[in-house]
Amino acid sequence: MGFFSKNKKFRSTYEAETLRKVFDEDYEIYNRIANSEDLKRYKELDEFVNSPAFKERRRKIEQLSYKNSEYYVAEKKYKKLLKSADLKSYYIIRESQELKGYLTAKASPEYERYAELRVIVNAAGFDKKLRPEEYLAYKKVLKDARIKALLRFEKLKKFKSYQKMKESSVPEEFERLAEYIKSEDFKKNREYLLNKKRYLTTDDYKLLCEFEQLKKRSDLIKYFTLCADVNFQSMCKWELVFRDNFNQGKLDTDHWITRYYAGERFLNDTYAVGEDVQLFTPENVNFTKNSVMLNFKKESIIGKYWDRALGIREKSFDYTSGMLSTAIDFRQCFGKFEAKIKLSRTEVKQCFWMRGDNEMPHVQIMENGPEGLKMGTMYNLRTQCINTVQALNGVKLPNDYYIFTLEWTRDRMVWKINDTVVKEINEGVPDTPMYIGFSLGTTSEPSERMVPAVMEIGWVRFYKMKD
Repeated sequence: MGFFSKNKKFRSTYEAETLRKVFDEDYEIYNRIANSEDLKRYKELDEFVNSPAFKERRRKIEQLSYKNSEYYVAEKKYKKLLKSADLKSYYIIRESQELKGYLTAKASPEYERYAELRVIVNAAGFDKKLRPEEYLAYKKVLKDARIKALLRFEKLKKFKSYQKMKESSVPEEFERLAEYIKSEDFKKNREYLLNKKRYLTTDDYKLLCEFEQLKKRSDLIKYFTLCADVNFQSMCKWELVFRDNFNQGKLDTDHWITRYYAGERFLNDTYAVGEDVQLFTPENVNFTKNSVMLNFKKESIIGKYWDRALGIREKSFDYTSGMLSTAIDFRQCFGKFEAKIKLSRTEVKQCFWMRGDNEMPHVQIMENGPEGLKMGTMYNLRTQCINTVQALNGVKLPNDYYIFTLEWTRDRMVWKINDTVVKEINEGVPDTPMYIGFSLGTTSEPSERMVPAVMEIGWVRFYKMKD
């Protein structure tokens, strides 16, 4: 069991409440981003751009060189062929009128006769004296103007280059290269490889830019900051299940009752128990703009009370007061329960409590009375009643609002004021669902100067632990 240390300091209620408002705002962002397509896309891109394959692909792209490419080899070969004198001659002759005349002459009867005689005259063992007619005929055909022009054309260097190229695969290769280099594919790849900023033109770079833009998004930055925030994540483990800001100007009777649960369930009326000097009535629950107020006042009234020996009886009361309970609507085993309550110095006890259908266990989340602040539990241990409700020594709070919190888990209960731990227990921890109550009352006659008394509640929030 732990108690408050005098060395501990409370943060202000304003700061504690501001932290809750900030958490609510942060949680809205966190929850929205956690379920968004943007986060899903960010994670996909994060995995993609930080993968070894992505980085290796970028390295290869940035190391590309035009001079080491097939395109450079093709262009170099093409330019070399462009400078070839033989190839130039080939194209000059191929398109010339001289070649057309040459081919026409070569297809003539005269050339055919010339070719026939040339074979005879140039044959081994030919004797012009023995075969004068053929020799003279050959001499005559050589004097033919068309044949003379043909033979002259054949002796030209350009024609010889033409013949050389024609018999080779060079023109075909040149034309193939020319077509390739003029193609859009070649131009596109050449431009790409010559561009020193080529990586900026890739789809990978577009995805990288998309990732960087997402990375700079303020809401995503906020999300990842919150993911790493231990305090935020600790608060995230609680799921809000009940909330009332008491700002509607009237009581939400779907959630709250203004009398003991047994009176609501069995009597349809209010009643007092034990040594209560007051009778709880709904008229003593009223509202300001931002709070609910329980009022304790001097008022003569006849009402019911429960006598342990005789059961329900009637008697006169000199005081009435206010109570709130969630007994008909909200009960929970384990969780976090907190309320913003304004303390006041009075002999009438302000109580924020929990209990189930039975008298015990009973949890006093906060009791403020003549003996100061008290917190603790009451429970049965075999045949003995164990009461751990004790005053917080050294805690003297001025009259003001404070946030009182109980964190209740299976093996521990922790009490807090403005988020500062003031008490802990790990024995006698209840494990039964209980409802929440607020009451303003006393079991002894208060002095006149202490009446009327008020308990003001700004808001309540109840949480359960997320799975």
